Amino acid sequence: MSLRLPALLAASLIAAAGCARKPSAPVNAVPSAPPLTAWPEGRTAPLTITDTLMLAIPLQYERSAIEGAHGPRSPFTGVAGRTEARFDFFLPDFSGYTLQNYRKESDPNKVEVVYLHAGNAHEAESDAPGEYPPNMLKRALAEYLNARDYKDQYGLRCYQGRERSARLTCYGRRDEAAKEDIMLTTLQPPYAPEAFPQMQARYFSTRYGGVRIAWRTHVGNLPRWHEIDAQIWKFIDAWNVAQQPGDAGGGLAGL
Repeated sequence: MSLRLPALLAASLIAAAGCARKPSAPVNAVPSAPPLTAWPEGRTAPLTITDTLMLAIPLQYERSAIEGAHGPRSPFTGVAGRTEARFDFFLPDFSGYTLQNYRKESDPNKVEVVYLHAGNAHEAESDAPGEYPPNMLKRALAEYLNARDYKDQYGLRCYQGRERSARLTCYGRRDEAAKEDIMLTTLQPPYAPEAFPQMQARYFSTRYGGVRIAWRTHVGNLPRWHEIDAQIWKFIDAWNVAQQPGDAGGGLAGL
């Protein structure tokens, strides 16, 4: 019995010494990336919206450039290659993200293009379902808007519902050359103290073979709705890298 005690004591001391050792660092430890000092540059991989619309969006307009990108979402089940584009920009000068402004979730200067994807070319036909503004307005007036209760502001006619509320549905000409209109919803004050009231536009355009688009921003930007919408289309035209009919060179060469 007494002979076993020294051996047990030695084993205990060895075990305690082993527990006290610091764990060794992994042999192939990967050093953490240095903090960003500027927003990433470059463009997204081309996103195919329609046969004539393929967007390569500058990363400064993509929040996902530093937040971990998710693959582009396709709203078309079973249709390979077609996808949906999203991007954001900031008023007053239509600039993109910085390492400062992206941290502010509720920024009244931010404009979000919620979706841009292909639509059905038949949406522009009279009384067709979908998001073609003349058809949407006709349905809304028949179902819930009061045709005699409206006010004209900022180039829009804004209707009250048959049951009056803070919500207005506004309609107007967005593109005189293309003879295309817009329909958007907005809110009237007073607003709840912690609210972030937004206006949202959504519509179908016959451009590029037919696309649906939706964008939103703070209601305080309603006076600039036309300028905002026009800038969105300037971005779309500038970022389009699809080969156009009669363009033998292709659009990807400029990337």
